[in-house]
Amino acid sequence: MEIQHTEQTKFGRKRMIRTFAGWFIGLLIVFTLLSNTLMALTLPKVVVVESSRGQLLHTFQGSGVLKWMKEVALTNSTGWKVKRVDVKEGEVVKKGQKLVLYDSAEAEQQILDEQATLHKLTLTMEELQSSFIETAQGEDEKSLRSAKHVIEISKIDLEVQQRKIQKLKNHLTNNRELVAPFDGIITQINAINGLISSNGGADAHISNGSLGFEFLAPADIADLLKIGEKLDVQVNGNNVKQVEGQIADIQDANSIDTGSVGKGTTSNTPMKRILVTIQDESLKGGDRVQIELTKPTSADAILISNKAIHEDGSGKYIFKVEERNGPLGNTYHIRKVSIIVANSNEQQSAVTQGIFEREQVIVESSDPLQDGDKVRIH
Repeated sequence: MEIQHTEQTKFGRKRMIRTFAGWFIGLLIVFTLLSNTLMALTLPKVVVVESSRGQLLHTFQGSGVLKWMKEVALTNSTGWKVKRVDVKEGEVVKKGQKLVLYDSAEAEQQILDEQATLHKLTLTMEELQSSFIETAQGEDEKSLRSAKHVIEISKIDLEVQQRKIQKLKNHLTNNRELVAPFDGIITQINAINGLISSNGGADAHISNGSLGFEFLAPADIADLLKIGEKLDVQVNGNNVKQVEGQIADIQDANSIDTGSVGKGTTSNTPMKRILVTIQDESLKGGDRVQIELTKPTSADAILISNKAIHEDGSGKYIFKVEERNGPLGNTYHIRKVSIIVANSNEQQSAVTQGIFEREQVIVESSDPLQDGDKVRIH
């Protein structure tokens, strides 16, 4: 009986020791995990994004005011009264079409008077020629020379009078009517029936029907555009719509240019002036328009957020995150990597060295970072 009791006592002690050891190891593990958790909470908190492959897009917004690309002011400097206006503003006209008719009665009467004077000079010439014939039958050389001289003077007077009449006729033909010099649209009419012409001012304005606008764009974006390229143009104001525009010209902008500069540019950015034309009869000069340009770079590249890029005396760099496996779980460490940036826009940069696709890079951190630091990912 004593032996059996002794064995039971030993078995109970061993069981107690195992139980205590189990509790001790469990508590050790728990405290270790809690310690690691508390330590992790003290680590810098970072936000990461993955690098990707694609084309870097350049986006630019520009705006301007529509104006007629070719507008001609038609004037009548005669001071004649307007007899009739045959067109209205906004009307489409053809080359040579009559726009305004003027009261030319005074000019017509002047021509009649000058023609009467010419007729008198012609009659005088006929009389002089008859007298010359009679004088030529005599032998008085002095009288003959005098008659010839008078006839030559009369011929000059006749020629001058004929030119004067022709000039008056041309003036009448050119000014009795205002006609369209080309196919186009009447953009403004100032002539009023019964009132005197504007005397040097424009009685009408005609456009060739082509609207357009200018804006300034950064040179690196303008260099991606081509003359003749078609673009979508947003028209604002009362007549909101989207129309198609076409690039008509691209020029270097002077330092004194003050055209409409698009969003995201600075005063030091090299600029170019871009002219866009629009063919749409529903639009008119003065409408405000907006255009958005989105152009990709020529080749694929690794793209990362500009927030991830830092720079020091040695160049540009990023912090990559590396995951390491451990007996108590995975940990994250950072590595400082030098990069080469080929191109950038407002949000992203194309990187040609130092990073591959789908690698994690840090864009935000709660504390300053150094190469090799352990971090926690938010």
